[in-house]
Amino acid sequence: MITAFLFVTADREHLRRLGPRLAACPGVVEVHTTTGKLDFIVKIQVPDQETLAVLVHDELASLPGIVRTRTHLAMRRYTPEEIAVAYDLGLD
Repeated sequence: MITAFLFVTADREHLRRLGPRLAACPGVVEVHTTTGKLDFIVKIQVPDQETLAVLVHDELASLPGIVRTRTHLAMRRYTPEEIAVAYDLGLD
């Protein structure tokens, strides 16, 4: 499973409609509005890179109102639960 984060800059007139449209795409797990230079951060989980490429290039980037996207692949995940399990196993 591949996890990626899509940083989205959007046209102001489409902001209210774009969030739900992003969230409705298959493979999109979460959509967050943000402050600053980005308008949305989209968390994506898909089985492979080809699926990611199709989703980002053919579906998400072509939605009305998207000005720019940047995709970042997740390398490792750290959660409090995973850290506690590793500590309990003596992997610290």
